[in-house]
Amino acid sequence: MARKQQLEVAQQEGLERIVVSAVSKVGVLVPPWIVLVLLYVVGEVSHQVWGEAPAVTWTTMAGTALTMLLTALTWAVSHHRSMLGRWHSTLTTGGAGMWFVTANIVGVTHPVTGGMAFFGGGALAIAWNIRAVIRQSPAEDGNIDALGSMFDRAKASFGLSGAKVKTTEVSEHKVKGQMALPAGEKTVEDVQKKTEYIESGMQFPPGSVVITRDKTDASKANITVTNPLVMDSPIPWPGPSRPGGSIADPLRVGIFQDSDPMEMRVPGNNLQIMGASGSGKSMGGGWNTLAEAMSRRDVAIFAVDLSKATQTLGPLEPGLHRLQTGKAGISKFIRDLHEEIPKRTKWLGDHDYNDWEPGCGLLYWLVLFEEIAKIFDELGNKDQELIEQITKEIRSAGGRVIMSLQRSTHGEMPTIIRSQMAFMCFGLNASSDAEYGLSERQQRAEVSPEMWGAGRKEHQGKAYLDADGVDDQHFAMPGRTFAWGSTAKEAATNMRAYAEQWPAASKDMDEFTARLARLPEGAAVKVPQLPPPASPGAAPRPSDGDQADDRDDDETEVDEAFAELLAQAAEIVTVTQHASTQMLQRKLRIGHEVCLRVMEALERAKIVGPVGGDGARKVLMSVDDARDVIDELREEGDPVSEYVRTEDPDPTITAGPSDPVIAPSPEENQLETEPLVGGRMSPEAARRLVTDWVRHRHATDRVTFKATDSELQAIRERTGNESRTWINNVLDRLHRDGVLEKEGSGRGTTFKIVNVGALDDAPVPA
Repeated sequence: MARKQQLEVAQQEGLERIVVSAVSKVGVLVPPWIVLVLLYVVGEVSHQVWGEAPAVTWTTMAGTALTMLLTALTWAVSHHRSMLGRWHSTLTTGGAGMWFVTANIVGVTHPVTGGMAFFGGGALAIAWNIRAVIRQSPAEDGNIDALGSMFDRAKASFGLSGAKVKTTEVSEHKVKGQMALPAGEKTVEDVQKKTEYIESGMQFPPGSVVITRDKTDASKANITVTNPLVMDSPIPWPGPSRPGGSIADPLRVGIFQDSDPMEMRVPGNNLQIMGASGSGKSMGGGWNTLAEAMSRRDVAIFAVDLSKATQTLGPLEPGLHRLQTGKAGISKFIRDLHEEIPKRTKWLGDHDYNDWEPGCGLLYWLVLFEEIAKIFDELGNKDQELIEQITKEIRSAGGRVIMSLQRSTHGEMPTIIRSQMAFMCFGLNASSDAEYGLSERQQRAEVSPEMWGAGRKEHQGKAYLDADGVDDQHFAMPGRTFAWGSTAKEAATNMRAYAEQWPAASKDMDEFTARLARLPEGAAVKVPQLPPPASPGAAPRPSDGDQADDRDDDETEVDEAFAELLAQAAEIVTVTQHASTQMLQRKLRIGHEVCLRVMEALERAKIVGPVGGDGARKVLMSVDDARDVIDELREEGDPVSEYVRTEDPDPTITAGPSDPVIAPSPEENQLETEPLVGGRMSPEAARRLVTDWVRHRHATDRVTFKATDSELQAIRERTGNESRTWINNVLDRLHRDGVLEKEGSGRGTTFKIVNVGALDDAPVPA
């Protein structure tokens, strides 16, 4: 429906003139054939009136003289054309004149005149058609196209006499061209400042022309001509662009003036939405952004509004994980959010994620502060400081802040926060406000949101957008955000109905999101229970199926869920013939550790091979060969993932609950481990566990690792040294002793085992 409206509106004077002249190839082919028909008619009329003696003698003499005169005149006036064009036009005039003289004498139906008209006249008309078609293509012979011709006729009026324009793309909604500037005389910024003069000189509607830089050549600019009238009618909300997708996929919030989708990527800069009262920023910016996000599977949305209570954000509440409108509640939310961010950052680091990624196990956080200026005024300095810290840190924890306000001046928005923002700017009341709502490159392009004013219905929802995902052709081009209804009541009804289709309570939440969320009473919160990792100790194996049934219902549900997960993973790798942990994380939305357990189970089922030297696994079965194995996994799961099974070294040794515990002999305690004292193993024994682990890694050719390796984490827990600082100190000591090499710094440090022999010479620190 929206696209149909755009097609109708687009057929207006400004763009229509360009598209018709650039696209239509028929109009230039018709004139030669019209001239041929007219000449045929005039020749017959002349023969009927003057074709008999004695008049024919005088008309023949007069026709011959006129033919010679017109032929000479054609040669003279066509001197500016190429030699081919000069001869072509002259011979056409001479041939047409001689045919007319002949037709005047014998008539047009005579075999001679008829043949000359059919073959000679037709050939000349076709020749003119060929030249016209070639002349329309600027790439063929250098002739200027329609847009270039219009530019050439007007360029002197706006001071760009030395510039040339060539059309590069024509579509139903836009014409693109490349402008070659006089090298060393003009810059792209000079041309951008003349945009209004270009529109005036070429008689286009205001807002038709967008000038941007060419990335490869500073002496060239890209020019895009569109029809601004297409933006004067509201564009109804068409539905979510990627329902069920990831928040990492672009969000579509409207349509640019050239009818391309107005999209931005969320995992990037924070976003500032600015516009005067009545410009449509709350519904056009806030509603459309959050509505798109609601339909994504891996995002949690939080919103606060101290200015209008639930008037603006109330219809979105079913799709929000938390909505705060009171002063005390907003202050509490800010503190809760600030407290959870470092916990999420630590979790990501512990699981080897430098940034949030789809499938990492955490919901992405999208936080909207509606009318942020009032929040700053009401809550005081402490909360403002926390918001500043949140703005700087939330990206690392997997989140983004959206702040909406009317004027982002220094008194309303701290400079340190505005520097973290991408920009979406709606209509303004004054040009002096533009510098606070536009990016640097939008300001250099001299875009003018103040032209829309505020409160004018035909301009509500129009905006400029410069954010991640917006290319060079669109950052300076206006767009129009989607409308949710013709009246405020209708819009609110439509939004609430939509939000109820994507309830926040239906999304599985990680522990951090669950603590931060405040869902309505009775909402079913689903905190995913991932299968626990295998215990480092041995667990008893049930002797028969009856004992397996003694497990409680919760454990049985987890096993069944893991069995289904294995079956789905087996289907994916066999269908795609690609075994990648990253792919399974993305497709199945599981964490890294669970994904590794799934891969190990698939290896035991002979579906994938072991990890190769390049870190890749080979798929060993086709999808047809794997059907029975997949069914078995779905029914029985993977027993090794449920129980850690070890061989009993000596079945003859038994013990009862009342038997005394005997300390191991020196032969039995080869690792010389000591009992924990005060919850922690002695430094010597703890370090010995690490060095023995290093020897084992070297023996199994796994010579590279990080301090966050899961096996090292198990050693830290076993020894009671749970601090990461302890393991880093031990590894640094081994590095100084020459046992390890390391690359990188911080969380990205990688260690490599290079000399296990040095372990025998290294002293054991006290």
